[in-house]
Amino acid sequence: MNYLQWLHESTATRWWHDSAIPAEIDAALKLGALGITTNPVLTFKSLNTVPQFWAPQIKDIPPDLHGVPRAEALLRAIASYAAEKLLPIFDRTQGAHGYAFGQLNPDYAGDRKAMLEQALRYASWAENLAVKLPTTGAAIPVIEELASRGIAICATLNFSVSQAVAVADAYQRGCERAGKATRPCFVVQQGGRLEDYLRMVAADQELGIDEETILQAGNALVKKTMACFAQRGYTARIMPAGLRQVRHLTELAGAPLVFSLHPRIQKMVLEADPEKRERCMEPVDEKVIARLRTIPEFRRAYDDDALPTSEFVTFGVTQKTLAQFLETGWSPLENFGSKATSKRWT
Repeated sequence: MNYLQWLHESTATRWWHDSAIPAEIDAALKLGALGITTNPVLTFKSLNTVPQFWAPQIKDIPPDLHGVPRAEALLRAIASYAAEKLLPIFDRTQGAHGYAFGQLNPDYAGDRKAMLEQALRYASWAENLAVKLPTTGAAIPVIEELASRGIAICATLNFSVSQAVAVADAYQRGCERAGKATRPCFVVQQGGRLEDYLRMVAADQELGIDEETILQAGNALVKKTMACFAQRGYTARIMPAGLRQVRHLTELAGAPLVFSLHPRIQKMVLEADPEKRERCMEPVDEKVIARLRTIPEFRRAYDDDALPTSEFVTFGVTQKTLAQFLETGWSPLENFGSKATSKRWT
């Protein structure tokens, strides 16, 4: 039994697959993946990597369709394929797992109305499609509304305890409006991306933070959020994503988390063949936390209520990631396979 199979069969930890390439999806499902996370970048990559596979599924998209409608049509083709692959898991787990994610237009991150309208369109694509939206101030009421309507949710671009709590609170309010716990809400925490950002900040401010310290920031954030969720009795599920190291997984093993694992991370874990031991209750060294706290942006991510809702969208790592999703994913999809000229500034 390899490490990923052990996680699935012997612990409370579950994992999903983070890629839209069909062969990689099939391989991950054999290893125990219970869902498929996608985003505009992964969708664009899949269309370019295996164009012959997707050609029959996108052939009916009109060549003169461009812009947001074209990107949506392409995302729908990939997300619907993934959702269909997952229906047996969705049925077997009674809707706890077996979802494919459909991510909203990153350009809508500050537009509540546009996000809700697009989310409702996405939710109609498949019973087991979860709407993936950014954790910005404008998205919080959308999360509540989707939960009240029984629509599964993934709150991404989440880099702080404050954002995670805001999502979990909104989900609880939505469930209360529905009169029951509805479809699940997955609260993504992108620890690896946070570490990438903190490394840049620490270097720019010449704080003298060693790499070993930086590499523990992501797990420190997740463990702090886990404790907060347990204390408050939240029912939303924490989903660590954007992993960069094997220990982003192994040091959280055993916790009731749902990981999103890119094929590269899956390969790293299988090759490392780490000890099969639950380590989720082992705290991050307080000396490490103290060193990390010398980085102002870490304090904003880690401390309770340190990031006001109004600053979710202006948090540096949020803008950094939004730009990536827009410029290397969504924007190219708007004209993929079309002869139309992009109206975006490049």
